Amino acid sequence: MGLVGTVVDAAIGWMVQTILGSFFSLQMQDWTHQAGLAEDVAKLESEMKSVQIIVVAAEGRKIGNMPLSDSLHELKELLYDAEDVIDELDYYRLQHHTQGKGSHAAASTNPEGSCASSSYSPDLYQRVRSSTNKIISWATTDRKRKRDDEEPTQSLMLPLDIKHDISDRISRIVDRLSIVGKSVQGALQLEILGHNNMVSNQWQSMARSSRLTTSIPIERKVYGRDVQRDSIVELLMKGKTNHLGVLPLVGIGGVGKTTLARLVYDDERIKDHFDLRMWVCVSDNFNEQRLTREMLDLVCKGGHENITSFDALHQKLSEEIRGKRFLLVLDDMWEDRNRSRWDVLLAPLKHNEATGCMILATTRMSSVARMIGTMSWVEVKGLDETEFWSLFKSWAFLGSENQEVVPALQSIGKQIAKELKGVPLAARSVGALLNKSVSFEHWRNVQSKWKSLVKQDDGILAILKLSYEFLPIHLQHCFSYCSVFPKDYKFTEKKLVCAWISQNFVKRECHTETLEETGKEYFHNLVDRGFFEEFESHYVIHDLMHDLAQEVSSNECGTLDIFHLKKISPSIRHLSIITSDYDEELCNFLSEKLESEVKNMGSRQKLRTLMFFGRSSTMLLRSLHTLCKESKMLRLLKIYVTAADMSSTFSLLNPHHLRYLEFIVVPKKNISGFLDNTKICIPQALTQFYHLQVLDARSYARANLVVPPPTGMNNLINLRHIISRDKVDSKIASVGNLTSLQELTFKVQVDGNFNIRQLASLNEVITLGISQLENVKTKEEAKSARLIDKEHLKVLSLSWTDNIMSPKHSEEKTRDDVLEGLEPHQNLKHLQMSRYSGCTSPSWLASKVTSLQVLHLENCREWRIVQSLEMLPVLRKLKLIRMWNLMEVSIPSFLEELVLQNMPKLEKCVGTYGLDLTSHLSVLTVKDCPQLSEFTLFHSNYFHDKQKSCFPSLKQLTIGRCHHIIAWKTLPLEEMRALKKLELIDVPVIEELSVPSLEKLVLMQMSSLQSCDWISAAPPQQSSTSQEDLEFSGGFGGCTSLVSLVITGCPDLVSSLVTETNDNLVLPTSLQHLTISPLPDNLQSYFHKGLACLKNLKSLQLHHPQFGVLEGLQHLTSLGRLNILMNPELSCEWDLKLQEQGQGGVSLTEEQERALQLVTSLRRITFEGCLNLVSLPANLRSLDSLELLQIRRCPSILMLPEMGLPPSLECLALDGCSEELYGGDRVSDADLAALSALQSGFNKCEVNNMRLQVFRNVSWEGTLQHLLIDPLLNPLRFAREDFPVEWVRVSPIRREVIFIRWESVYKVVIEDVNWKNKLKELLAILCTEVFATDGDHHVLMSLDHLDQKSYNTSTSTEFPSTVRESAASGNEWKRVDREVDHGGS
Repeated sequence: MGLVGTVVDAAIGWMVQTILGSFFSLQMQDWTHQAGLAEDVAKLESEMKSVQIIVVAAEGRKIGNMPLSDSLHELKELLYDAEDVIDELDYYRLQHHTQGKGSHAAASTNPEGSCASSSYSPDLYQRVRSSTNKIISWATTDRKRKRDDEEPTQSLMLPLDIKHDISDRISRIVDRLSIVGKSVQGALQLEILGHNNMVSNQWQSMARSSRLTTSIPIERKVYGRDVQRDSIVELLMKGKTNHLGVLPLVGIGGVGKTTLARLVYDDERIKDHFDLRMWVCVSDNFNEQRLTREMLDLVCKGGHENITSFDALHQKLSEEIRGKRFLLVLDDMWEDRNRSRWDVLLAPLKHNEATGCMILATTRMSSVARMIGTMSWVEVKGLDETEFWSLFKSWAFLGSENQEVVPALQSIGKQIAKELKGVPLAARSVGALLNKSVSFEHWRNVQSKWKSLVKQDDGILAILKLSYEFLPIHLQHCFSYCSVFPKDYKFTEKKLVCAWISQNFVKRECHTETLEETGKEYFHNLVDRGFFEEFESHYVIHDLMHDLAQEVSSNECGTLDIFHLKKISPSIRHLSIITSDYDEELCNFLSEKLESEVKNMGSRQKLRTLMFFGRSSTMLLRSLHTLCKESKMLRLLKIYVTAADMSSTFSLLNPHHLRYLEFIVVPKKNISGFLDNTKICIPQALTQFYHLQVLDARSYARANLVVPPPTGMNNLINLRHIISRDKVDSKIASVGNLTSLQELTFKVQVDGNFNIRQLASLNEVITLGISQLENVKTKEEAKSARLIDKEHLKVLSLSWTDNIMSPKHSEEKTRDDVLEGLEPHQNLKHLQMSRYSGCTSPSWLASKVTSLQVLHLENCREWRIVQSLEMLPVLRKLKLIRMWNLMEVSIPSFLEELVLQNMPKLEKCVGTYGLDLTSHLSVLTVKDCPQLSEFTLFHSNYFHDKQKSCFPSLKQLTIGRCHHIIAWKTLPLEEMRALKKLELIDVPVIEELSVPSLEKLVLMQMSSLQSCDWISAAPPQQSSTSQEDLEFSGGFGGCTSLVSLVITGCPDLVSSLVTETNDNLVLPTSLQHLTISPLPDNLQSYFHKGLACLKNLKSLQLHHPQFGVLEGLQHLTSLGRLNILMNPELSCEWDLKLQEQGQGGVSLTEEQERALQLVTSLRRITFEGCLNLVSLPANLRSLDSLELLQIRRCPSILMLPEMGLPPSLECLALDGCSEELYGGDRVSDADLAALSALQSGFNKCEVNNMRLQVFRNVSWEGTLQHLLIDPLLNPLRFAREDFPVEWVRVSPIRREVIFIRWESVYKVVIEDVNWKNKLKELLAILCTEVFATDGDHHVLMSLDHLDQKSYNTSTSTEFPSTVRESAASGNEWKRVDREVDHGGS
């Protein structure tokens, strides 16, 4: 349908290949033979091969009539039906093995589980030439004679009604395939062996090659490229060596690469600098001989026309350019596969005797730029809004310039221009359409239809389509499928690849590769070719590329925007429904519209993808249920549900085909207007989805999966990924049956369903975390995990849980043996070990795991030396953290990241001196190593080499509390040109800093630091910067790249900033995160007036501010976090000033209240140490984005705001406040409202100095997950087993505290210098992690330093009976030694 005038492409043939390779395997043959369907399946396979022969022969032939178009469309639909029926048959095969013989049998038959996921290397013509007669013969041999004997067995394999239904469907498909296949063959007048008039497969390539470019400008005026032109001209003129330089320009089609290249080519500076200029259009026809001839045409007047020898052409070109400095522009490069062809083309150019010769190449593909570039490529992006509007107007109003001032036309024009995202070719195409009639009616018409009107040969979509047509067929499918996602959707590589796998788009060609690895190659190919753009940690598709995807997939992919419903193709297989945050009344109306649209959608029964975008889709339950019930062929479902609707929704799903299920649980609001904190369960029905590959059980913050998961999860033998923040995989019994899993978190238990032998068969796993290894008792038991056989395993984490009630000496030898038995495969790339108590490293670490790239050792407390790391040739990252007794480490060369942290006894960190040790290093962290005195990396030569940087790649440097490794008053970092993040903590010797342009700077407790000079350098594309190019500037205003700045405890530096800058801006406008402590009075006025300039500021922390600063907040539209702190000394100083002025306290003025109210983006506010602040802002409730409110040490605040707190609030933290605020003897309505919120709305609450009666007013209903108590003033006893809290902090303990069997508690933090005296209470808590910290939340000491004998509870009489029972039952008390995240702050 709609194919007339196009050609028969490879899509249908690719579909046949995919189905044949995926399903018609030996295991399927065995199964269908046993089930009595062998003859039906063999006929279907035979008929599909016949279709394949026809389609391959017809590929590239023009479709000239509607009947042929209709037949090809029906052929494609029949192939989809064939895939569906075979996939359903495969489901019953899996069901039989799982329920009959057990899942292990099914899994062992095929490591991938499902036939559709099997490895397949497509070889089209080999499969076409293979004989089909053997299959028919095999299927029909002695069929009648065996029918009676097989029938009872077959009925057990497959119920008769299902068997007959599948047989009938296959027969109908076979009959129609035969008829339609012959119809197509007749229409094309083909013979099986070929046709003399058949269009070549190179048709598309020929069409693409027809585009030619020249150096002659065709634009009337070029807008917005002057700055980039000057930068490129400077780069091209910088070359001073004999080496040929290649500078690529990279950007999507139509963005203006060729125009920019012309602008550079015709620049007078370029004409003066180069002796020769050459312009050659390469396109996708990369022919070395043709390109050489074109260069000769430009450099000589003749004499080469009759030369046929390629070598002679090269000799002639070499003679003509010898001694001449040249610029060669190679426009529209596509070749990225064969580097040798590129080298051949460049051979005569490289042997020129002149210096500074350059090549400027334009390409759409970053893979081309990587292959040919000798310097960083220049990315060509769309024009900015102002310049683009000027360009757009020049086309739209051409000849009618007097109409530019018409407001209606301006409005329409700007709306259209905004959609074009700055692409100049789009401005030309759409602007020319508008220019045909400069009238309101015509422009309105174009506004609604412009996408369909710019498909002509020179339009933007036609230009972009060249890139699409250049893709291999499998990448075309992957890209076009992305049209089902909304515009501006943020893609993640992993999830998109899994979606492609669910649709059977990904085929691995090598058994050593996983499907995901192959899919990642697909993805990166599309990124390289410009179809995706990297955006922060995600990827996006340019709007025009998204339009292209919709254009090429319009027959198979559709999108319904519930507020803008439009007709979609009746043949679609992939559908997304987009909703916004509508209210319930409007959603009821829209639901009726959607219901009507769904009923009219004839293809809903055959949908393979159904995705909902938008939380309000939960209000469309009726339509949602209709779609789920009727969409019988779904492979992928993304859905928003409420906890109450989960079971009913999933019971409607057909389990036969579903591969990817993503459900997002949306909490509902309760009667108080707060969102319910809902606990959810994975429905039991999902254990029957045997094809399921991805279970994405994400949820909003207040929804949590209840574990353990349902019985039967181990039946999902094709499950590859479980995505959940609740570690569901660690609770699946007999997880060893899930042989396709790619990631697993496994907690070893003595129970057979969770012992380490479960890992033996998981040979596809890539990321594996094994904890509670103390439950593995012997080396043989450890070997039973068969880690050494897992060739795909790339990331391995091993951790033990120390048991303070177990004698240490009896376990040391056991743990050494166990670790030896956990030897991984030599392919392992990343190893992390934590809390290993053995004295030595395993023998296999340096000798066997030679592919190791990352080694992370944490809290291996008995290790004293880490050695033999030089035997790991590709080790790139080394992290050593909390190695309490480590004294010496030898670091290997070529490291890229080195982290040394919290090692109190470390004295030496040495390596072989030289550039190999430093040249690749990008991250260096040395923190809390007070005894470290010998550190090779901090040798003075590395920091004082004036010729060149010894750290050319260093991006992040952290030095903290290591007083013996730096002895220079001036720390010269100016040569570290790659440095982006610098953190210096308590390095008292440093007085001056010289740093390059940074993004993040943290200076803390730098008591001697007086100045910080910034260095401005040449443009980033420049390969090197000489000393005379550097510009030094004091203060921070000149550092326009700075995003995050923290200055605390640096009084001299802060004062110098004020003195030096005077009335100028102290800080750059690029800042997003700012902390200054203390904030002196002479800086207050700047902040009052100057905060408005920090438009990008997202978080602000101020110490000792005057509240007048708040008046500057109203302009900070991006501010999400505000902390106002005052230390006791400054607070007392302020108190004296207030007394002198006769004031007893302060409140926010009306202006300050109003300013704060305007910052609606605020998500977190903290008031700390404001002793004289008597009231909170009255309008807090209006901050509808506020999630966290912290009030610490503000004793003058007596009540919460009368207007109440915002419904969005998730966490309330009270610390050191008045009894009235806690409830005391007077409880206000606002306080009661807040207490109500504790039981119904919050998922986290921190209460400090709180009296017991507050808890008497609260009935716990399972909403709180985090409770923080600091300190207790009354005895407190919680004895409910269903207590909902999961995270507890008590600081410090002053009275009796008894915890009795909190099943849900997993973490406890005790903040008390005398915490050892209360350790006995901890032994009765069923928790995972125990911390002991001081008031600043730093770990005081390791629990390992305790005298364990003194805390043996076996003879204790002080514990309640329930506690003694708990201790005697063998519950394990676990702890982690690390810095504690201060909950909620």
